[in-house]
Amino acid sequence: MNKLAALGHFIGTWYVSTVLLAAVGLVLGSAVFFFAYPGKPKIGIIEIPFTVINDRSANEIGAMLDYVGNDGSIKGVVISLNSPGGGAAPSEELFFEMLKLREKKPVVMVMDDLVASGGFMMAMGANYILAKPSSFVGGVGVILSPLPPILPRQPSARVAVTGPFKLDGGTRRHYVTLTDQLQQAFASIVLSQRGDRLRMTRNQVLEGNIYSGVEAMQVGLIDGLGGRTDAIEKAASLAGIANYDLVDVNTEVSRIFNQKLDRINGPLRFSSDPSGELGMAALLSLLDGQGSGGSVDRSTLLKDLLSANADSLLTLPPPGGIGADPNEALPDFPLPITGPKAYYLYVGPSE
Repeated sequence: MNKLAALGHFIGTWYVSTVLLAAVGLVLGSAVFFFAYPGKPKIGIIEIPFTVINDRSANEIGAMLDYVGNDGSIKGVVISLNSPGGGAAPSEELFFEMLKLREKKPVVMVMDDLVASGGFMMAMGANYILAKPSSFVGGVGVILSPLPPILPRQPSARVAVTGPFKLDGGTRRHYVTLTDQLQQAFASIVLSQRGDRLRMTRNQVLEGNIYSGVEAMQVGLIDGLGGRTDAIEKAASLAGIANYDLVDVNTEVSRIFNQKLDRINGPLRFSSDPSGELGMAALLSLLDGQGSGGSVDRSTLLKDLLSANADSLLTLPPPGGIGADPNEALPDFPLPITGPKAYYLYVGPSE
């Protein structure tokens, strides 16, 4: 008991207590630093050079938006965009993806030479929009092409159709009405996202004009004038961070994609197969049905080989002709596959 009392008295002295408290504080501080705050916050930078928005480019841009959305260390996002727009559906998809991203973290868009039509629709999903004074901005509207002929075409005697508009999907008047519906929906996006900042009437928005950055600022289509540095500072301000690093999202997404692609292609390289891995010669032999006593379904075998990592091949069309030209995918189909397509696209002045 006397020893325990002496030990307690020793620990209770001020200098020993100070050392113990300092040691405990050091341990707790280190734990908080390394586990609760593993590093400096980051601003993700996405560079989108001149890009016509289609299924493929929208897929690649969407992969970058997913990356910054899922990385918890990225607290804000800056997107540098240069696009005349493109297909209606891919442009709308990117707008929806931007809305989802800004629910997680602030998104600042900085417009370069041209951000019009579908590109402008995508920008409407950002929290804050900057443009250069000389940027071209706007182009709210729709192109639908080609329209059906004024007189419905007559089907071949070898073809039976159900309904007078089965071949073309409707009359010319019907498609003009659809165009107006798409235009009104586009204008509603601009009006709802810009809100009180917009100093234009709905009819003025529907005119589809292109504005300089200065004019766009005056009518409320953008929030300010500036470049990438200004956008980074604004994103940091909206995220409430001061000491941060920058992340090149384009490079990171490309690196991840290439790593996954290498893991898929690794077993398929030409080799004498000394390690027991499946070499290219063995793969071709399997695909041709050699050594198995019968034919092998190539599509099924490829699906089995790539199933673990197929989702990483963002631009690889699945087997079976999907993604191919219609004439190649359906070589025996008697009719050409055509029809009007909708574009949110600025094509510029005509000569």
